[in-house]
Parts: sequence; C-alpha cells; structure tokens
Amino acid sequence: MQSMLEKQPADESAPSAVPVDWGAPVRVLLVSPLPPPMGGISTWTQILKERGLPQPFEFEIVDTRVDRSHPDASVRLNLVEVKRALRILRKIHRSLRCERFSVMHLNCSLTYTATPRNLASALLAMRAKVPYVAHLRGTFNVPRGNDPASLFYRWAYRTLFNGAAAILALGLPSYRSIVALGNFGYKTISLMPNFVNFRAVPKQTPRGEGKECIKVVFTGALIKAKGTFTIVEVAERLPRARFALIGDAADESRMQLSRLIRERGLENRVHVSGPFSNQEIPAMLAENDVFLFPSESEAFPNSVAEAMAVGLPVVASPVGAIPEMIDVPEGGYLAAPDDVAGYVEMLTRLRDSPSLREQMGQYNRQKALREYDYDVVARKLCDIYARITKGCVPDV
Repeated sequence: MQSMLEKQPADESAPSAVPVDWGAPVRVLLVSPLPPPMGGISTWTQILKERGLPQPFEFEIVDTRVDRSHPDASVRLNLVEVKRALRILRKIHRSLRCERFSVMHLNCSLTYTATPRNLASALLAMRAKVPYVAHLRGTFNVPRGNDPASLFYRWAYRTLFNGAAAILALGLPSYRSIVALGNFGYKTISLMPNFVNFRAVPKQTPRGEGKECIKVVFTGALIKAKGTFTIVEVAERLPRARFALIGDAADESRMQLSRLIRERGLENRVHVSGPFSNQEIPAMLAENDVFLFPSESEAFPNSVAEAMAVGLPVVASPVGAIPEMIDVPEGGYLAAPDDVAGYVEMLTRLRDSPSLREQMGQYNRQKALREYDYDVVARKLCDIYARITKGCVPDV
C-alpha cells in the first residue's frame, strides 16, 4: 500500500482545466432520469444538466423518471410501467431517427423491471447505427438460476454488452460480474465514479473538544437495509456521542426507526430529520465529525463521496465500490454491515483523537477533489465519447 504522503496531493486545488482538443462536435443522447425524486441517478442527471459538458460536447436528455415518492421505493411491472417504457422508447426512436447523434449514453437501472427497456433502448441504437455507452447504475450481479427471469436477464445483458461500444461500472463487484458473463473486459471501465459538485461543498471545520463528545452523521434512505437500525445499536453502546440520521423514507420505515429509537431510550442522542435538498446536505455534513454508513448493499454511494468531499473521516461497510473509495486506514475504517462492536470500536478511536479525525478528513477531501470532482469526471466521460466516435475502444 502506498503511504499517505504518496497518495495525498500537496495542496487543495481542483485539477486544472487544461483545454483538450476533442475534435469535431459530439452530440450525445442521454437516456437517464431527472428528479423528482432526488437521489441516485436522477441527481447525477440534474447536476450534469446544470453544469453541462465542455465544448464541443452537447447532449439531449430522454427523461426516464419514475413517479414515486423517493428513490428507494420499488417499481413494479404493471400496465402503467409498460406504458411509461413504451413512451420512453418512442422518444428514443424519434431522437435517433430525426437527430444526428454521435453516441447514446444509456443509464441502466439494473432491476428486472428495467431490463427489457434497457435492452430495447440498446437495440434501437444498434438499428440506427449509433454507438452507445452502457452505464450500469447499481451493482451488477449475474443471477445463477435457471428460472425464466434469470435466463432472460443473462441473455438480455449479454446482448446489450455485445453491442455496447463501452461499459461503465461503478466498482469491482460489477466488473467481476460483467467479465463472468462474457468477454467484455476489454471495453469495460471498472470504476466510473459518480461526481461531486465541489462548487456546492463547504469544508468541514475540525472541532477540538477531545473526548467530550463526537457528532456522527448518516445521510441516505432511512431504511433498515441502509444500516439505520445498526446505527441505533451502535449509539446505544457508545456514550459521549450524538447521531444525526438525515434522509427520506416511506412513512412505515420512518415510524419503525423512530419506534426503535424510543424503545432504546435514545431520543436525546439520536435525531432523525429530513428530507432535505441536495443543496442543503453538504452544509449539514460539515457540522459533524464522522460519517457512518453501515449499508448492506451499495454501488457507488453519493453520500459517501459527499462526506469525503466535505472532509469527514468515513466508517462504513465494505460493499459495492466503498472499498475503492475509502483507503484504510488513511481515510477511515470498514466493517461488516452488522458488526456493531466493530463500529463502536472504530468510532471510539475517532472520538478520542480529534487529530486523527482531522488527518483522515483532509485525506478524504483531497481524494474526492482529485477523483470525484465534477470537472474531472466530466472530462473522463468526454474522453470516452470522443474515442467512441473515432472508432476506438475507450482506455480502460
């Protein structure tokens, strides 16, 4: 492992926006959801829409949003969903037929419900002879069963990957599944990170209370699968610590969480709030000392990247791309989603050492600035688009 001095840049400044000659104008058809609700792919799309891409790149969006209360609400295959999918496919077909696009960027939700639409979108691009990027927005897992749904899922993504000019994954777990499905490693980028809009990110101001108290924060969906119940158990075992759980959830999930907090007598130390806008979250993160994220399943969690950008040490579970995001021990610690004792030990260590918290937070902020800043990730995307339009396989 490289030392911290080798990994950390000398000063905090965004990578310089050196002009790049990408050649002729490149028009991108982006198939992706816009808010509401905020979160996940929709937030990614909204920031891209607001910030734009450098010249000569421009894009048009085919909005694939789902009408639901929050990002973690499940989508079921029904007549409404079928009609929505058909409307999206008609928009894609009209755009590819009437406009001169250089490439299509297909943001793929990896649910069984979304799979037919992802495949149909790819087939429309193939028919129009427009190269496309398959951007897998989640952890891609290959089902091993022989039931009809699993067989269809494997065939659909094998077909989609065969036709793709490039495949973008959100971490090594997805990359391993992609190469297990077929010979697609040569055109797969194993980690295409989500971006952080550093223009809206304040810097955390270290607090020097020593062992007096530590402020721990979580942001995300307030559901059990995200580790919120684990956080309550950690709070019960960790005195001199206050916990802020910030996010949204269906009423039933929020009530279950609030009931658990009351049963454990933690109302004075565990506070649930939200939802808040994406513009408000960074400032709220900056008021805390440590980011805790014991989620059971993730891809590339924006909440972790935002906490890093603010300058917080991160204690999290090693799921999805989190092991690639958090360098241990330079930027934080990792433990199994249900390892309550492990989380208590790690947070105690950070509670008792403000200097360690500050060192880890500075390291994370520098890494996020270097690898997840909007300008950095946008340039990577543009480089992929440019290579594809020139008939080259993207540099993986």
